[in-house]
Amino acid sequence: MPPPTPRAAPKPWPLKWVAAVIVVSVALYTFLTLQFRKPGPAYRPYQDAQDRATTARLLAGGWSRLPADVSRPADPAKPAATSAAIRRESPGLGAELEAAFAEKPPLLASVGGVVAPAEVARGEDYRAYFKGTLADQGTQLAEVAAYRRGNTVVLIPTIERLPDAALLSRWAEAPYQVRIPTQALPPGRYEVRLAAQRAGAAWSFSVR
Repeated sequence: MPPPTPRAAPKPWPLKWVAAVIVVSVALYTFLTLQFRKPGPAYRPYQDAQDRATTARLLAGGWSRLPADVSRPADPAKPAATSAAIRRESPGLGAELEAAFAEKPPLLASVGGVVAPAEVARGEDYRAYFKGTLADQGTQLAEVAAYRRGNTVVLIPTIERLPDAALLSRWAEAPYQVRIPTQALPPGRYEVRLAAQRAGAAWSFSVR
């Protein structure tokens, strides 16, 4: 019997076909990732653990978060018919909130020029105006978080780094408006603290 004829070795793919397969595979992976990945920021194990610890401590201490948003008004506020009396407050969050935060939030350097009404009808938005000062113009105001326990409301303006290290905030001091819906506030009198690194501000208002 004659020996079997050896098979010829398969010809290697041309490099252009290899490159084409790689390009198609990368494009398909990118498409599937964009279509099916979960929305929102990437998972941050350390930060997420810190946030969970803070939330648990706040809830255990009787604090709840109120909805609030902040904006940059074009002009300072006009005084309300009855304006709240504003007083200076000690720096920081206060001893109880300081202990609740696993990681201290970055605050504005200082706040001042507060204009706030002394009363509001329940269901209306409570609007307070203030001037905030940045310690570093490479940052900007990110949000004002509002926490309530009983008849105490604490407003915490936090800052964030600008997305580009070369960018600077135009002004170190700027006016802001914080708006708080009052649907979740029963009628009564409330004590407000506006926190900052240095002396903050405090005042009272009534929900009628």
